[in-house]
Amino acid sequence: MKVNIRIALGITAAIVLAYLLHNAFPVSSPMDKYLEEVEAAILAEEWPKARATLEKIDKEWKRSRFLIAVNNGQLDIQEFTRTLAVLHAYARVEDRASAYAEAAHLKERWWGFAE
Repeated sequence: MKVNIRIALGITAAIVLAYLLHNAFPVSSPMDKYLEEVEAAILAEEWPKARATLEKIDKEWKRSRFLIAVNNGQLDIQEFTRTLAVLHAYARVEDRASAYAEAAHLKERWWGFAE
């Protein structure tokens, strides 16, 4: 009987923790600032700055990915990772329109994690 109560409490605690992390984590991350910076750099065609900001985004994504995966589907995680890779490619070849479109999509995906 005690085992069942502990299991129920553990599951309840995990659900509450996942709910709290799901709603608060992306908001407290510096990712928003980085996404704004990369969009501005792309529009200004400051490609070295855009690529440097993308490196910051990569580091933040690697740091936060596990916590975000707690409450989001694997397809959402893969889509963010794919969009980030495509954005890197467009920044390397300095394609302004495509890079900006991918940056906007990346920001949309990021905020989708907070829903």
